[in-house]
Amino acid sequence: MSDAYTLIAFGAAIAVLVLMIAKFKVHPVATLFVIVTSLSLVLGMGGAKTVELVTEGFGSTMASVGLLVIFGCVLGKMLELGGAALRITEEALRWFSGRKVPWAIAVASSVVGIPLIADTVVLMLIPVVSAIAFQSKMSMMRLGPILYLGAYVMTSLVPPGPGPLAATSLLGVDLGRATLFGLLVAVPGIVVATLYLLTIKTYVAPKAEFTDHLAPSASAAGGTGSPGTGSPGTGSAAAGNDAAGNDAPRAPLSLSLIPVFLPIVLIMCDSFVVDMVGEESGFGGVLAFLGEPVIALFLGCLAALPLFGRRWSSKETLNDLFEAGLRLAALPLALTGVGGALATIIRETEVADSVADIIQDWGLSPIIVPFLVAAAICTITGSNILGVMTAAAIMEPLAGSLDISGLAIYLACGTGAQIMKHANSSGFWVTTTLSNMTVGQGIRSIGVASALSGVTGFAVLYVLYGFGLV
Repeated sequence: MSDAYTLIAFGAAIAVLVLMIAKFKVHPVATLFVIVTSLSLVLGMGGAKTVELVTEGFGSTMASVGLLVIFGCVLGKMLELGGAALRITEEALRWFSGRKVPWAIAVASSVVGIPLIADTVVLMLIPVVSAIAFQSKMSMMRLGPILYLGAYVMTSLVPPGPGPLAATSLLGVDLGRATLFGLLVAVPGIVVATLYLLTIKTYVAPKAEFTDHLAPSASAAGGTGSPGTGSPGTGSAAAGNDAAGNDAPRAPLSLSLIPVFLPIVLIMCDSFVVDMVGEESGFGGVLAFLGEPVIALFLGCLAALPLFGRRWSSKETLNDLFEAGLRLAALPLALTGVGGALATIIRETEVADSVADIIQDWGLSPIIVPFLVAAAICTITGSNILGVMTAAAIMEPLAGSLDISGLAIYLACGTGAQIMKHANSSGFWVTTTLSNMTVGQGIRSIGVASALSGVTGFAVLYVLYGFGLV
């Protein structure tokens, strides 16, 4: 089978994959399955071999990532329903005041966005941000996208979000290193995106449904709505209570932060500390066990139980909430499994070698390829999670031929998968609608900012790659 035929078949498969999802709205799992089986048959694997490879790829991927995604999604749901996100946001607002409030939103969104999907973060915290905009006279065209972008960048690059967890598993990347370097790449992107959004002059008022209850109190207080006056932190916290529901648990900040950072600290200790103390020692052995990603994420779930106060032992917390996390995990699990099957098919055919030869002939830097693949998938399909996972599945078999590390590929996929959000994305519509923006304003703010965050992150990655650090 010629290289030209192999490459044409592979290129056509990717084109059909994107077309089915973006144009005809076929479910990504069904689309990936059709593409994987069709590509295998077209490349001469035969029916029996195709079924064997698909089953093998799906099963091996589930074995490595299944529990990670489940516990990661359960942890995110616990933080959402336990009130941790609102509590972290309130504390960030107390640290920043006046015109620094947008940075408080960026910080809070970034922290909460580590375990939560960006759309969820916006839905949870938009009442708080709208109250801030109302009191400070800041434009929602700034604050709404800042709320979205912090979580969006983090959930593209930093475990335990479902996309990063799946991508690291597909590429065989150590989670501790993925977390450390993911943060190094993500933070500059968030900073640049926020700086850009702060330059926007267009004023967009918050939606009335989030601020009507604030107007009487603002008038009674003597005009707290004037620019730069009032106490955005205190007012927004109260607004968050009213808008998000009075029954939301009010946990201390420490209890809200521990479930977020405990798994990260344990995983990073396993990656960087165990080798120094020796796994054969008692302390090293315990640390290695606790730092296993599955154990660390499960301990994070246990650490989230105090968020629910006396309700921690109820059926709603111990059973129903876990089931809600399982439902949230279903799509990432299915996508990751079929993505693993795609990687297996590519590995077993001549696709990897053919693509590697073309890249070398064109003189491209290998690190650019996963970035462009993820950017194309995200821009066309509107999903950063699908972008990072699918790009990782496509690139994993190419790693050896391109002589590039799995960590570098992972980071390139995570930065590329941020480019760019527009009208085919659920997160775009959630943020523009709840921020009272038009589509054009959403593209000027969210679209441009997401492209800037991805390009900035890739620039940082390119420097790290050039110095041989990844």
